[in-house]
Amino acid sequence: MRVGVICFANTCRSPVAESLLVRFLAGEDGVEVFSRGVAGGPGSTPEAMLQALTQNGLSLVSVSGEQLVSDDLHADLYLFMERSILREAVVRNPSMWPKSFTMREFARRAQLNPPERDSETFAEWLAVVHGTRRREELLGTDSEDDVRDPGLGGDLEAFNAMISELDLLSHKVAQILTGWPSR
Repeated sequence: MRVGVICFANTCRSPVAESLLVRFLAGEDGVEVFSRGVAGGPGSTPEAMLQALTQNGLSLVSVSGEQLVSDDLHADLYLFMERSILREAVVRNPSMWPKSFTMREFARRAQLNPPERDSETFAEWLAVVHGTRRREELLGTDSEDDVRDPGLGGDLEAFNAMISELDLLSHKVAQILTGWPSR
C-alpha cells in the first residue's frame, strides 16, 4: 500500500506527518509513505520547526520540498493537510478524487465506516468510504478538516502544536492502515 501525505510546499506539515506515520507503521509490511507539496520546490525547514522536532524526539524521514509529480499518482491513498490543497490537486488530476481525503476527514470517515479486513481489500473499503462523500464538499473555505500551517514565520509554540495535532491524527490513521491482508 502506497500512501502520499500532501501539503502546500512540503516543508512543514506533510514531512512531519510522513515521519510520524513511518514511526507508527514500523514493522507493517507493504506500506510505503511519502510526502509531497503541490507548489514550490526545495525549501528550507524553518528553525523553529527543527527545534520542535528535537523537543518531540522526531526527525524527518525524507528531504522536504518535493513537489507532487505524475509518478506519484499511483498511490492507494492521499492524505492532504487542508481542503484547498486537496481541491487543487483533484482539479489538476481528477483520478485522485476517490483516494484523496484531508487527514482529519479520513480519520473521521474511517471511524464511521470501520473496515472489515477479513472480507474486503483496502481498495474495496476505501471505495465504500469514498462513496459517503460528495464532490461539492471540496468547495468552500471551511477549515474544519485542515491542519493549521505554522508557515515559515511560525514560532516554536505553533510548530509544537502542529506536531501534537499530527501525532494524534497519524496514530489514528496508522491504526486504520494496519492489519490489511496482502491480496
